[in-house]
Amino acid sequence: MNADKLRKISVTALLSLALMVPVNGVGHASGKQENLISMQPTYRDVVVANVKNDNGAPRQLRMNVFIPPQAKKEKVPVLVFVHGGGWARGTYEGDDVKQQAKQSQQSGNGALMDKDNTSSYKIFKDVLNHGIAFVSVDYRLNSEAAFPAQIYDVKAAVRFVRAHAAEYGIDADRIAIAGTSAGAHLAAELAVTSGNKNLEGTVGGNLGYSSKVAACVDFYGPTNLLTMAPEMSPQLQSPAEAAETHDSVRANESILLGFTGEGQGVGTLRKVYEAGDKTSPYWSMVEKAKLGSPVYQVTKDAPPFFIAHGGHDSLVPIQQSISLQKALTDAGVENLFMCNSEAQHGYVGEDTNKAMMRWLCQKLGVKY
Repeated sequence: MNADKLRKISVTALLSLALMVPVNGVGHASGKQENLISMQPTYRDVVVANVKNDNGAPRQLRMNVFIPPQAKKEKVPVLVFVHGGGWARGTYEGDDVKQQAKQSQQSGNGALMDKDNTSSYKIFKDVLNHGIAFVSVDYRLNSEAAFPAQIYDVKAAVRFVRAHAAEYGIDADRIAIAGTSAGAHLAAELAVTSGNKNLEGTVGGNLGYSSKVAACVDFYGPTNLLTMAPEMSPQLQSPAEAAETHDSVRANESILLGFTGEGQGVGTLRKVYEAGDKTSPYWSMVEKAKLGSPVYQVTKDAPPFFIAHGGHDSLVPIQQSISLQKALTDAGVENLFMCNSEAQHGYVGEDTNKAMMRWLCQKLGVKY
């Protein structure tokens, strides 16, 4: 099925997944309870590892850990969240950094995000209202280090969470990962490469603990670094604009791969790959791009996936999600793919968000 056909598919048939159970309040199966979306970290700025950027500068990797009240009575599952930003910007603090600033200026309960229904950080932080811990993690940006540093950092965070599960009241066997955009790329890459020593790294230690996850949520993430430009619909972006965005030496994918010299860029790598020219001095970079592309790394051992994408996404082509869904299906991996035909990059709609949350609760063994 091509991208144009998929854009025309209604999500109506899938909405029952999100709407089967009435919800009173925000994110609660019954009764009125405090909305935990505005909750401040239980453990703030936790240091996961001390690393170095490619220029030798020291860098600390941190995370914020939010533990719901249920953890006082029993171990709770956890969602590890990876922020987006084109691998070039963003922070593990998400909207909470804005919330904290506002709270310091005025009194009140800090409900900064209550009216912001499109915040991807808020959408996933809502797991707290379902008795799931929320951990927002850090990674080196593409201006700081080239791939695979980013996946090393995210895997280090998952190992750290598992190593400290008892301290946090977390169930180490019920860890899921989610991300949006570039964060979804890293979340998916982690999920499909469990046990891949080439992508595990030694960042942060805790090597006796697995970075394996029980489920993955991919919201409009890149899945094939080599094909973003040609897969973009010309109705959404001109081929010239797509090439500049994704193929040039200025493209975030090119910067991520560390391939930004004269005559380089992802467009050059794709030509080498399509020609099958293993004698090219750039072939090792082609292999690096494939190593960093989840579609090439899927195995039957991957966890269940929930994938969401907008049909009018003009930054990450919807074909990226279609290709991942096909790779997972071909490998026999359980997956659910929802497309909001009208959605642009960054927000896929409340129906999709509710369906995702119901699916995630099911996979982590909690009531929606």
